[in-house]
Amino acid sequence: MKSPLEVLQQYWGYPSFRSPQDEIIQSVLEGNDTLALLPTGGGKSICFQVPGLCLDGLTLVISPLIALMKDQVERLNQLGIPATYINSGLDYHKIDSRLQAAMDGAYKFLYVAPERLGSEMFRLRLPKMNVSLLAVDEAHCISQWGYDFRPAYLKIADIKELKPNLPVIALTASATPMVKQDILEKLQIDEAKVFSKSFKRENLRYFVLEEENIRSRILDICKRTTGTGIIYARTRRLTEHLAQILQQQQISAAAYHGGLKMSQRSEIQQAWLNNNIRIVCATNAFGMGIDKPDVRFVIHHNLPFDLESYYQEAGRGGRDGKQALAISFKNPVDLSDLQKWSKSKYPSWELLVRHYKMLCDFFHVPNQGKVDSVHSFNIRELASNTGESSISLYASLKILHNENLLDYNEDTDDFSYVQVIASPEALIFFKQNQPRLADFVDFFLRNTGGEVYSQEVRFLLDDWGRKMRTPPLEIHHNLKRLEKLDLIQYKPASGEPSIRFLLPRHQLNPKQLNWEKYAFLKAQQDDRLKEMLNYVENTKLCRSLIIQHYFGEKDHQPCGKCDVCIGRQKEKVNNQEFKEIFHQIQKLLKENSSTYRYIIQDLDIGSPAQREKVLRYMLDKKLIHADGRGNIRLLKKTDS
Repeated sequence: MKSPLEVLQQYWGYPSFRSPQDEIIQSVLEGNDTLALLPTGGGKSICFQVPGLCLDGLTLVISPLIALMKDQVERLNQLGIPATYINSGLDYHKIDSRLQAAMDGAYKFLYVAPERLGSEMFRLRLPKMNVSLLAVDEAHCISQWGYDFRPAYLKIADIKELKPNLPVIALTASATPMVKQDILEKLQIDEAKVFSKSFKRENLRYFVLEEENIRSRILDICKRTTGTGIIYARTRRLTEHLAQILQQQQISAAAYHGGLKMSQRSEIQQAWLNNNIRIVCATNAFGMGIDKPDVRFVIHHNLPFDLESYYQEAGRGGRDGKQALAISFKNPVDLSDLQKWSKSKYPSWELLVRHYKMLCDFFHVPNQGKVDSVHSFNIRELASNTGESSISLYASLKILHNENLLDYNEDTDDFSYVQVIASPEALIFFKQNQPRLADFVDFFLRNTGGEVYSQEVRFLLDDWGRKMRTPPLEIHHNLKRLEKLDLIQYKPASGEPSIRFLLPRHQLNPKQLNWEKYAFLKAQQDDRLKEMLNYVENTKLCRSLIIQHYFGEKDHQPCGKCDVCIGRQKEKVNNQEFKEIFHQIQKLLKENSSTYRYIIQDLDIGSPAQREKVLRYMLDKKLIHADGRGNIRLLKKTDS
């Protein structure tokens, strides 16, 4: 068996691991359950892909996002590593075929959406697979205390009943102490080895700017700052408007959002990665799984709903270790909109029931019998026709999807996918007996390459039509014919989002959907929004420290680089002020221990900057002590 380092060098070309990747991988290879808390850009996928290649069997990867799943599988296949995925975008026969191939040992990695875990097809085949490792990506989704709770993640623990001795590695980029504990309990890995890397990003400079004309300020930042960047905005329309503003000033930019076809998104992403586009103006659909090292700035035109999302998005800057800017804006209009959007994330019970009935009526869902047909679905068009808000309709759809009443696939994939499942000899025999299609088969093989025999290859039907000077519909029919003869597997482009009802229409009731859970999740969302607003409103405490404290780190050393720290550095403290603040801190600590954050923010003497200067002096002179939990106390020699 090759060593982890040899595997890393062979497939990824990296000379060494980043800390603590090597320790995490060693823990996995020793058969330990493992929890890895690695901030954005920390190289989480390496931590299960490398041991997966070192181990004999299959690595089962639970991943929540279809786009991220496809991207990782495609990357592995490009490296010559056999991998595939199953999710709601595949039909019954393709899922069955891939599960059978996994049983036969055809893959090293099988990516599975959490909703597939409860299906009978999967549960019957899992015991027959030689699975050597279970990897749970985005593990915070299992926690109701987390920011992206997915009920289907709760089924993961059932896998351990079917595979009792299967080691588990859970990975996430953002988890508070409460979420971390919940992950361990829900996955039943309480004895897991836990590895974490500090949430402090030494090279990131956080700024919150008060600005009425945000777009003008963004334009100014882009003109004065060199290098590539990302600008996050809340709506698709706004991403396009921002890109247009930059383009009018001869700044290379493009809009990226979920409304674009996958081929367009792929093209924009690749152009940005290759530095052919300097700035991407994007919704939060952009950035997952992308590891571009030289991003010099990440700007938030609009704030996300929580600090977890903000930290992940801002953390896409400066992955090469060089300085990068993370800039957001404090704007009353946006803060008001943020609160409105947050409230709409969880609809009322009455609204959910109304939306469910409306959808069943619109798509003629029967009260009984089989309902498994797929419908193209344009949420804005339906909202316009019914007078409903597309935002609240989307929120209802997500809940109905999470509760397995329907499957809502947002992916607008205009790529088609094909794989040869017959032998080369079978194709030769087919050409001899079907000479009218021989030229088409030759064209098809030339344009997909040899890898089409071992993995899916994606293509655009229109591109093939132009190359062959043949109507795309004719090419589609030819491919369907080859599929019917069991020569290939062919998945036509989905084209637009789709909806599929999984159960007949029935009367919803709160107990069935565990509605109390959603009331709890709404309360959690409200709390996280308060923390996000506190971050923006704060003018006293170092921005990096706010983020670290949120994730449970008790560091008391400010970064010295954010807007708050820079503002404090400009303030002076004279001898008299120093003495008064010194004695006030000493008096406070004689009565009881306190925290760095309380003294800086709430002590009623001097300015925050002045209090911090005195506090830093007392720490440096060892007159006070800060313990590992961030509590500050007087040392004995100053107690008298």
